Amino acid sequence: MSNLASLLLALMVLGGLVAAAVFLRAYRDRLTRHFSQGPIQVKGSVHLGDGSRLVLVDIEGTRLACGVGRNGVGAIEIIPQRSTEMVEQ
Repeated sequence: MSNLASLLLALMVLGGLVAAAVFLRAYRDRLTRHFSQGPIQVKGSVHLGDGSRLVLVDIEGTRLACGVGRNGVGAIEIIPQRSTEMVEQ
């Protein structure tokens, strides 16, 4: 009887883990957007090949273009924010 109870408990635990994995996979993008509202946000990323990427990062209103590769991360350019006012021509 003890072996049957242990087996059922193990199956319940495994079933819970599988259900949690399915839930997290289905709602991954929504959860990421909800919890990534901190001071540092990744706005976009482009793969350049050979394990290198160009990443646009927003840090408290300042946008940075960063190069990410096998040897580390480096800031390439600080991108100034556009003015919300229309420029008259």
